[in-house]
Amino acid sequence: MVIGKTTNLITLPENCSSEDELPEVSIQLQPGEAPNYSIKLYRLFFASKQDVNLNLEGQVITLKQGQLLTLSPGETVQFKKGATVQSLSFLHDFFCIQVLRNEVYCDGLVFNKLKGLPLIIFPEKEQSILKARLEELHSILETQGSFFRDRAINTLKAVLLHAAQFKLQTIKEKAYQEQQQKQLSSLVLNFQNLVEETYTQKKDVNFYSNALGVSAITLNRKVKAELGKTVIQAVNERLAIAARVALRSGQKSIKEVAFDLGFTDPLYFSRFFKKQFGSPPTQYFQVQSEKET
Repeated sequence: MVIGKTTNLITLPENCSSEDELPEVSIQLQPGEAPNYSIKLYRLFFASKQDVNLNLEGQVITLKQGQLLTLSPGETVQFKKGATVQSLSFLHDFFCIQVLRNEVYCDGLVFNKLKGLPLIIFPEKEQSILKARLEELHSILETQGSFFRDRAINTLKAVLLHAAQFKLQTIKEKAYQEQQQKQLSSLVLNFQNLVEETYTQKKDVNFYSNALGVSAITLNRKVKAELGKTVIQAVNERLAIAARVALRSGQKSIKEVAFDLGFTDPLYFSRFFKKQFGSPPTQYFQVQSEKET
């Protein structure tokens, strides 16, 4: 695939004529009408000049000046005619890093969400930094000099880390920071580690309580007190994130992802996914149905 770029009022590059030829990364140099990016891409929309009205997944919201809208593959957005934004999009394979269990910059902290709006507020003094990085990325893609792909990835990484920093301060910042700063008990830490190792195979409270040598009631009480969720909720959230990551990559069908995650019934998996994200995987990711035949 070709790394592409977009300029003001231009959508995806002309040499990308189909969904199978999407550019690895695209960017607007100046604010303008939002390009018609494919929903198979990660997308960032920055209201750098004015408030912008839009329809996100059927919900009418306002993207205020200085806010960044972060969309994962599958999420739909429609901007009001005449809306002016600056935007950036990229494929999953272009840049995704997992650095910590709770901080996955493509699939967690910046993009992934189970609840709430995917908005990040940038203070006024930080907006010029974001604009400069977007301009730098555009320049790198335009000139395509030595090591341009590595330079583009590093610049995109800087944009995402910048966004991650301020997401911690905007979306449930107090709850998130208190949880991160809280000293977790050894029992809950061991529970988290065990979930990472076994969440695709084990989904019941008794397994985790037996493995950790405590009663189910005790484990649920400790997990609820320290993480703000029950054992089953913690396991389900980890499953939901894994499902979303696997589906958005487009490499496997819904049935294959369901089996990989330990679901014996793809229909039950679809209901599980809808309960977590509000939409079934067929609607949310528009996966290729021919893979399931």
